Amino acid sequence: MFVTTVKKKGKSLDMTQGEPAKLLILFAIPMLIGSVFQLMYNMTDTVVVGRFVSVEALAAIGATSSTTSLLLMLGQGLTNAVSVVISQAEGAGQEERLKRCVSHAAYLVLLGSLVLGLLAFFGARPFLQFLGTPANILQDAVAYVQITGGLSVALTAYNGVSAVLRAIGDSRTPLYFLILCCLLNVGLDLVFVLAFQGGVPGVAIATVLAQAVSAVLCVLYMLRRHPRLRPDREAFRFDRSIMGEYLHIGLPMCFQSLVLGIGMFVITAVINSFGSDIVAAYTIGSKVEQLATLSFSNVAFSFSVYAGQNYGAKLYGRIREGLKKGLLLIVGLSLLSTLVMLLFAQPIARLFLEENAAAVLEGAVDMIRVEACFFWALGAIWTVNSALRGMGKVRVALVSSVVELVCKIGVSVLLPLAVGYIGIWFAAPTGWVLGLIPSLIYLVHWFRRLEQS
Repeated sequence: MFVTTVKKKGKSLDMTQGEPAKLLILFAIPMLIGSVFQLMYNMTDTVVVGRFVSVEALAAIGATSSTTSLLLMLGQGLTNAVSVVISQAEGAGQEERLKRCVSHAAYLVLLGSLVLGLLAFFGARPFLQFLGTPANILQDAVAYVQITGGLSVALTAYNGVSAVLRAIGDSRTPLYFLILCCLLNVGLDLVFVLAFQGGVPGVAIATVLAQAVSAVLCVLYMLRRHPRLRPDREAFRFDRSIMGEYLHIGLPMCFQSLVLGIGMFVITAVINSFGSDIVAAYTIGSKVEQLATLSFSNVAFSFSVYAGQNYGAKLYGRIREGLKKGLLLIVGLSLLSTLVMLLFAQPIARLFLEENAAAVLEGAVDMIRVEACFFWALGAIWTVNSALRGMGKVRVALVSSVVELVCKIGVSVLLPLAVGYIGIWFAAPTGWVLGLIPSLIYLVHWFRRLEQS
């Protein structure tokens, strides 16, 4: 039986005390608000080019989705490792270790950004050509990846600072700077497209500028607002053990992202084979999916911090109790999202298009409705794997990703041969359902071993 009092440290929540469901909701609310702005931030490029440039420009950005998503997920693999290590140090009350972890997080972000930037700049064209990107949209697609990926240090830095703050229970500060980034991106997108006629490259430049401003301000604010996180000179002395922890957790997460990225590449290649209209439909469907999953994604992702702090404090019973309540809450919210998407998929998809793009609209609505029926599985796999990452059990989550990858590749390649492009929309849901199984099995056995010990 847990007390209902929620303990705070300034703006931070102490996840080791209080009712688990209440903590998850309180922590997730700022993340939910932030995700609304993040969605607006992500959708701005799509809406602006779709309405003010051309359908080809919209398809160009859509054709980059698997490539840019892979780069983003690789960067998040590193910053998620930061969140795990720091949340466990916070739960264990190791104040001096926190400072060393923050300084070494900076090393990790700089090194990771350099590698990802070089990969994006020099690998964009061969990647996109390998995926069979239609020739009429290839140049714009390459430019978008080279600019947003080549200058990914801004986004990785922001994600790194956000990971540190969320690890200590502060989910509000990242929200403020995310809102700033979104508003800047909207304004700069319109300026670069309407005033400067920059097209797709202009949208990419606007995105990077907004990210850079927000990252710098967020770093400065964190150092001022949370002095206990401010590294001193001693904290910057290289510590192999801390960097080793980051890499021990981060590299499997990056490999997990690479595994998922391979599946995305295969799906993208299959989508590209159906022409630019289906590419554009996939672009719209992906954006609407982000909107539809807002209600439950942030509660699921917040479980990583909850599990990390309680694992560091050795409160394993709280992890199990929180997981039970969290899953009930998340599945309920996902079913509500399913209902909304089944009813309103078409009017939502229309927001991205002009009236004469009927084929694109039809494909987008099909994708939205198919995937919506499996949101329960998406919410469950996010929650369970977030718990595993928070506990440092990243290899189990990797097994889940491999299962998900195999399912996505198999379905995306084989099912369209029988039913056409609509078969592609079943690839991700199949992966969600089957990828959930190994993670659930591991957690059930882990909790049973605790009971027996």
